[in-house]
Parts: sequence; C-alpha cells; structure tokens
Amino acid sequence: MARDSGAMKDARMNLESSNAPTPSRIALPDDPMAVHSSRKVYFAHLEADPYGFNDVAYDWPQDTRFALATAAFYATVLCGVLGMVRAGILPTFNPESLGYFAGALVLLFVGKCFFSWLVLHFRIKINYVRKLGLRPWKKLAAFVVPIVITQGSTVLTDWIVLFALGALVGLATESYWMRSRVKLFAYAYVSWDRIEDRPYSMRYDQIEDLFRFAIYLPFMILFGESSLIVLIPNLVNEFGDGLAEPVGIRFGKHTYRARAIWYDGRFWSGNFVRSIEGSATVFVVSLLILSFYSASFTPTQYIVTLAVLPLLMTTAEAISPHTGDGPMLALVGCAFLWAVQFL
Repeated sequence: MARDSGAMKDARMNLESSNAPTPSRIALPDDPMAVHSSRKVYFAHLEADPYGFNDVAYDWPQDTRFALATAAFYATVLCGVLGMVRAGILPTFNPESLGYFAGALVLLFVGKCFFSWLVLHFRIKINYVRKLGLRPWKKLAAFVVPIVITQGSTVLTDWIVLFALGALVGLATESYWMRSRVKLFAYAYVSWDRIEDRPYSMRYDQIEDLFRFAIYLPFMILFGESSLIVLIPNLVNEFGDGLAEPVGIRFGKHTYRARAIWYDGRFWSGNFVRSIEGSATVFVVSLLILSFYSASFTPTQYIVTLAVLPLLMTTAEAISPHTGDGPMLALVGCAFLWAVQFL
C-alpha cells in the first residue's frame, strides 16, 4: 500500500480524532455519493479501506455465491457453444483470436496495477482512471479482437467464446474470495473499484456486461458484427458514457438522482446521482459519432437520426439505473437504428 501523503495523514487524523466511526467500519451509507463531497473525505475513505474489504454490514459469502453461480453460467455457455461447433451449428472457433485476447487481458491487468499505483500514490480518483484509462480497453477488447483479427464466418463464435472467457477471468481476479487471498488481485482492483459502488462493484459489472451481451447478440446475429446498428450504440456507450462520469465528477453542478438495480439488500435502491453536464457529454459525443457515418445513411435517414438519436441516447443514459446505462444505451440505440432503416 502507498505511503500516506500529507493530506491523507491529515484526513485520517481528523477522522480518528472525531467521534464518528472510521470509514472502514461503517455500514453501507444512505448516500454513497457523499464520498465525493471533498477530496479530503474521498481519500480519507480510500486510505481507511483501500481494498474495500472492511464493510461489516455486507454478507461477503453472498458475493462468493454470486461469483460461483455466474461462473457456472458462463461455463455452461462455453460448453454449449463448443457443442454447437462440434454439431456444425456454429462455425469453428479461431484459436488465433484467443492468443490476441489473452494478450489484451494481460495488458489490462498490468494497466490496472499501474493505475492503482497512481490512485494510491498520487491521489487520483478511481472514477477518472477507471473511465479514462481502463474502461475503453476492458469493454472493447471482447468486441475488437474477434472483429479485427478474425475474418469471415467465425466472428460470432469467437465473440461469444471470448466474452464468456473474459467474464470468467474477471470473476477469478475480482471476486472477494480471490482478492482476499491473492494480494496482487486486490491491489489491481483498486483502480476499478469505485468507492461509492462498494461492496457491489463486481456484481454491478457482471450484471451490466451480461445484459449488454444479451442485447447486442441478437442484433449481431441478424445484421452482422460490423453493422452500424451495432457499432454506433457501442461507440456512444464506450466514449459518450465513458466521458460522462469524469465530466460529471469534475464539472457537474446540476445533479439528479439515480437508483441502482440492487443496493443494501433492496431492488431499485441507493441514492446515486448523475449530472446534466455529464449527460450532455453523451449528447455531444452522439453527434460527433454520427458525423463520421453520414455517408452510410440516406439524406432522410440521416436527418431523422441526427435529430432524434442523440436526444434519445442522452435520455436513455439519464433514466437508466446506476451502472446499468450500457444495456439501456445498447437497446435504445440498436432498436432505433434498426427502425430508421425503413425510412
């Protein structure tokens, strides 16, 4: 763990000298976003519990059961896909893509360790390194490798297999059971584990990725992996939503409430926030992305898409649950771009 900076020491001493319990021992807060009330509060919480293990109110065996159930699901997916390949229902898997994907995962893990070092030594908020440094690489790897490396009919098989393998690797390195036993895994996860999401970070990621996978898959089957129906929503999700959080954390002054699908033992719970400034980023990025693909639409299609899709994607991001905006953007974006084909 990093040595205390002067500000971290002062914050910790203030906490220890107060009558309030230290952040590492308190139960789940009613307002998890209060950790962003000041840099002193934020880094005092991080210093008190850098790995997020000390929440006494959380049922950690529940986290382990979730990880095991999710791993069993993805193992079943892999067995099912390989069985369909043997039966000739799906094209064979391209082993070359597996090598590139393994390399991408190794680089991602090295990147996590590097950014964790930045967080702990230079007091950079996890929200920034997660969204600006790690998220584009992590979220695009399963899409980019099979599409760029694989040519022809094996793309769909590669994408399903690599997605399932990536999820299993995530469970193996990010679940509490593994992180509490392998210190390097715990250290690497610091750069991804937002304080306000603890102790649900791993669960939020797995659920969001699964829903996004379930939404993109049928559109990829129907229209192809390189179709704009799939590509444009994915780009808006990765770059629009990816920039919305850093912009909101740094510049957001006009906030509104968001709920998580699951928090503190209840569905649709938690007092999370988004900002108008952050949501406006989704709107601007949507416009910029559409400007690159204007030639792919008829004049009527492009005018309608330009007038409707940015606002639609911004609204989808605004009303979606906390950490659930990816699937919502995928569903709304793919459905609209499919419908606009008929104009």
